[in-house]
Amino acid sequence: MPKALIAGAGGYLGQSVVRGLVGSGWEVVGMVRSATSLPRVSAAGGRGLVGDLLDAEGVRRAARSCQLLVHVAASTTEEAGRSGLSRRVRVEGCLNLLRAAQSEAVRRVVVGSGYWVYADQPGTITEESPVDPRGESRINFDTERVALEAAARGPTEVVVVRPGMVYGDGSWCRGVIDAVREGTYRYVGDGRNPWSFISLEDTGSAFARAAESGVSGELYNLVDGSPARWRDFGDFVAGRLHRPPPGTVSREEAARVMGPDVAHHLAARRACSSAKLEHLGWRPRFRDFREGLPKLVRDLA
Repeated sequence: MPKALIAGAGGYLGQSVVRGLVGSGWEVVGMVRSATSLPRVSAAGGRGLVGDLLDAEGVRRAARSCQLLVHVAASTTEEAGRSGLSRRVRVEGCLNLLRAAQSEAVRRVVVGSGYWVYADQPGTITEESPVDPRGESRINFDTERVALEAAARGPTEVVVVRPGMVYGDGSWCRGVIDAVREGTYRYVGDGRNPWSFISLEDTGSAFARAAESGVSGELYNLVDGSPARWRDFGDFVAGRLHRPPPGTVSREEAARVMGPDVAHHLAARRACSSAKLEHLGWRPRFRDFREGLPKLVRDLA
């Protein structure tokens, strides 16, 4: 049975990746920062390991006998951002994984990023579309560059996965659902800008397919292939909760309250294609959020 090490395995995205790889026949070791996260790795089917991604020697030991390393670790609190920890976990952590892969002859590294690196644009986004990384997406973009530069030098194979809006129990999605329930959520602008979504469950299976079949040095967008206006998503949630649709806020007010980078991202148009990933044989279980979201909203309600 092939063995994989997942950095950030106890997080929102990480648990799904653990389940996806375990379901695809991998033995998974999930690296987490704290012992409190170990039960989440076990529940997803992996074996937890407490470790620090910024400890290069510890990462090297954890990578021993693995055929795959996956980087979905992040530290996104405001304090982490102010201290520079967010960038260190993503970029320096990626470098430590790459060095460990080379030292321990690990064949492949998969790096999780995000589709917010793309520029606001009216057409369909592919992996060749222009980028305009801002805020946290700048950190993801720099992490990608470090990884892909290593792939160009060889011998480690590197694949980058850019998920769209991953909806599931946690992260931004729980916050949106709670705010819609409380009547406090607001769209930036009119909310008619298209976004691209993917269920948390489908995210794990897609990472597994990219790990097994992706081409080294390539980027893969991860979305369900059915873009929708942001207000369609929010209004759908409101309808399921029997709440009024969210209101709106101007981009200027949003920039003042949330910061210009966040306001830009929330108003951006990102209708994204997953054709490249689907050419590898992957298909999402849920073709759009209307299929995947009702149970989640019901459970959280």
